[in-house]
Amino acid sequence: MTHYPYGFSGGVTIRGVPILSQYPNKVFWVSSGVGSNGNHGKSPEKPFATLDYAVGRCTANKGDIIFLMPGHAENIASAGALDLDIAGISVIGLGHGSLRPTFTFITDTLADADVDAANITLQNILFKCDIDSLAAGIDVNAAGFAIIECEFQIVGTDDALIWVITDANADDMLIQGSVFRGSNAGPTEVIRLVGADRAKIINNYIIGSYSTAAINGITTASLEILIAYNTICNSVTDKLAVDLVASCTGRICYNNGTVVSTGNITDANVIDAASCQLAQNYFSDAAGETGKLIGTVSA
Repeated sequence: MTHYPYGFSGGVTIRGVPILSQYPNKVFWVSSGVGSNGNHGKSPEKPFATLDYAVGRCTANKGDIIFLMPGHAENIASAGALDLDIAGISVIGLGHGSLRPTFTFITDTLADADVDAANITLQNILFKCDIDSLAAGIDVNAAGFAIIECEFQIVGTDDALIWVITDANADDMLIQGSVFRGSNAGPTEVIRLVGADRAKIINNYIIGSYSTAAINGITTASLEILIAYNTICNSVTDKLAVDLVASCTGRICYNNGTVVSTGNITDANVIDAASCQLAQNYFSDAAGETGKLIGTVSA
């Protein structure tokens, strides 16, 4: 929806972002269909052709915005082919459904998008995996990264082993309102947390066959995390929805979904909460059954 925000003149709001004639920082447009990196990129009529080029025109920590136009498409064919390395930028996709800007991982199992600067946001973007056993699609190496209302899909029988991976620099990450699919055999997890303190994974739909867990924390404890309001479906027998390394702290609450178990559902084959608190998580393992409450009820 686009409208003139109250109290401002000469501006519009695009996907909740105010764009004013007096906007003090940079706004760039990108389109693979009609764009050229020889353009000035400052209007939809003269957009850049690639996101990486637009990122390089931004200034760190100024709130610069990059709009990806409907139908924009790029391939990510090698490690670091897309490097988000300017702090404080927002990359916002325009369009709905198949018109959303699309980035497809191809050719190299190590192909990825690197997040190497703080406080970067990706919104309304479609990511596709078109190579089998993609190691990790998005590699988060900086704090304050956000994925909002994006979708992650597989092509044919290909699959991503991991869609989002962090290191210990990825504190304050937000993954919200997104869809993750990994329906073929092979994926290990959707999100791997490694020391990502205060990570928030909220209101996502996650479905697939994950041989470890849909959300997996390893090696270094992630502290004060929040995993809430997600629907998580894991079709690998006796594998978990959430599996956290010892000493992880935070809250896992109001999640639901399905698992496959050799016997009855137990806490141990759905959520390994480490040192996190649980509240109102319900999972089932058979069609037509309502979810079972996971965790010991407090006295």
